[in-house]
Amino acid sequence: MKKVIILNLIIISFLLLSACNNRMLHKNDTKNPVSMEESFKKKLNEQPINFLLLGIDTREGEKSRTDSIIVSQYDSQNRSIKLASIMRDSLVKIPGYNRVYHKLNHAYYLGGEELLKKTVEQNFGLNIDYIITIDFKGFVKVVDTIAPEGIKVNLNKTIIDDMDLDVTPGEHKLHGEQLLKYVRFRHDARSDFGRVERQQEILLKMKDTFQKEMNSLDGFAKIPSLLDSSLKYVNTDLKTNEVLTLASTIFLQRIDTIDTIRIPVKHGFTNRTVPYAGAVLQLDYKKNIRALNQFFSEPQPVNDHR
Repeated sequence: MKKVIILNLIIISFLLLSACNNRMLHKNDTKNPVSMEESFKKKLNEQPINFLLLGIDTREGEKSRTDSIIVSQYDSQNRSIKLASIMRDSLVKIPGYNRVYHKLNHAYYLGGEELLKKTVEQNFGLNIDYIITIDFKGFVKVVDTIAPEGIKVNLNKTIIDDMDLDVTPGEHKLHGEQLLKYVRFRHDARSDFGRVERQQEILLKMKDTFQKEMNSLDGFAKIPSLLDSSLKYVNTDLKTNEVLTLASTIFLQRIDTIDTIRIPVKHGFTNRTVPYAGAVLQLDYKKNIRALNQFFSEPQPVNDHR
């Protein structure tokens, strides 16, 4: 089984079924689908493609906010996938916002995916090609389908008490709902920094679990159930032909390099309190943009077991 990080693999699977069922966010373009497919394939083969991956929590009667903000770059030429997690409490300029500055995830609250995309692009000098949004309810479905026996994590007393678990500190297997609480936990001294590390930890462990599952017929047979139960929690602005082209490329081409980074980088921020936004991360933009540019432009060592 090819080394494809689970988040990208699962997302592309979701999108394939979406295309088949005509449930994409945008209607299919009326242009020649063959020429569109060739154009996208050419783009895919000539340059890295950047995706804005958003994990959201929808609650009835409330506007959604983003808990997870990741810029994922797929580079077919270098056979690499890179994940840059940008912390949601980063203090940024939000285009058109009357107070100018606020937390990064507030951009989604104000203007949804498009405003958050503009905010990321303008503050970090990145070009975002496509947006993929996953509701956390879909995360739970994914975990319970591909890892019915759970994912093993190391729990300390603080997390155990916060999650109200009847276990002792140490390694335990968590299932969907519990694992979601684990990756969203932030009530200790490390706050969102620990949360971002746990998100990346679980993505990589889910990738390993999925690889093992797909080596068996029983595991491969889970894909239809996974797609059927999770599809409604995924949205994207990719067109159907783009989904199919991207999916076939990722599934058929070996991925040699997987790497991650967290923004802000170490020593690239200061803690600050803003009256209308609360506790925020004041970024050293030069240092963080330089780190992002280096991360996305230079080859990185294989690092999928951090």
